[in-house]
Amino acid sequence: MSDESSLILVVDDNEMNRDMLSRRLKRLGHRTMVAEDGQKALDAIHENQFDLVLLDIMMPNLNGYDTLEQIKTTESTQHIPVIMISAVDDLESVVRCIELGAEDYLFKPFNPVLLKARVGASLEKTRLRKGKITSTNGTDASTNSHNMKALAQMIHQQVVELNNDADIMNEHQASKLRDLLELTQKLIEE
Repeated sequence: MSDESSLILVVDDNEMNRDMLSRRLKRLGHRTMVAEDGQKALDAIHENQFDLVLLDIMMPNLNGYDTLEQIKTTESTQHIPVIMISAVDDLESVVRCIELGAEDYLFKPFNPVLLKARVGASLEKTRLRKGKITSTNGTDASTNSHNMKALAQMIHQQVVELNNDADIMNEHQASKLRDLLELTQKLIEE
């Protein structure tokens, strides 16, 4: 699965948010579909093979938590990575989403660089997981090593891009980003 051909479902009850996210993802080379609530998202997920879902938390009918739980407890859909999106800037909400199986969490309003990095990282992890499944069926350890190095390089590149926008972060975030930059550089060199 290459990032350029990835199909991403954008789920948000706010039409402006759906349109904005779809446009940004299309500019990054992805194909998108949209849903305005959790039930419509579940219907779309069962009819299509999505590589990633961006899922709002606060929605009418079926909220993001319940939608995420249904995605992750259904055998045919539990493999789909989900990035939660919300204006709720609350640690409990983030923890709840991660515990329910979310891959990541993005706060609104979206930072385009962070959106690109998180979507790219989620898609790359999925691609590497699929490669790992293949490797248990016959490829050698050098392929796994190559995949890990490729993942480290991809993460490193994303961190470099985020670091270039460090002026939008507080000092603690910038410090954590520098630590991650050093770690990924060490992984690449190994």
